[in-house]
Amino acid sequence: MSTIRQIMSKIVVSVRPDATLMDAVKTLTRHRISGAPVVTSQGEIVGFISDENLHDVLFDESVRSEPVAAFMTTDVHTVEPQDPISTAAKFLAMYGVRRLPVVDHGRFVGVITRRDLFTHLLRHPEPLSEPLFELIPSLGECVPHA
Repeated sequence: MSTIRQIMSKIVVSVRPDATLMDAVKTLTRHRISGAPVVTSQGEIVGFISDENLHDVLFDESVRSEPVAAFMTTDVHTVEPQDPISTAAKFLAMYGVRRLPVVDHGRFVGVITRRDLFTHLLRHPEPLSEPLFELIPSLGECVPHA
């Protein structure tokens, strides 16, 4: 079974909660990404900031110096390095996000993206286990086999 640790990105970009929105814009633009985890100096994920959260900086100059913590999303779904790749695929599909922070013992250690999953698919073409079958095993018995 392939794990998230095997395909996750370990070189990651994050933003501090006390950074300004303009600092976040600079970071995301410099790295050509649309969002990043908001991480404390202790490595704890406290939120996520995305280009959608930053849209106000285009129209309202006064918010540019506001802290990221005031605009970030605090409901962040995470995975762990030892989780199977199918867990990441399930969460990415269920929550409609492009990336998931990877947390090990409460500390931010990486990110897994949809692109990471597609790259894995190109190297290992066998399908992942169906997420609904994992949640409700009896569903697999109802599917007609061709």
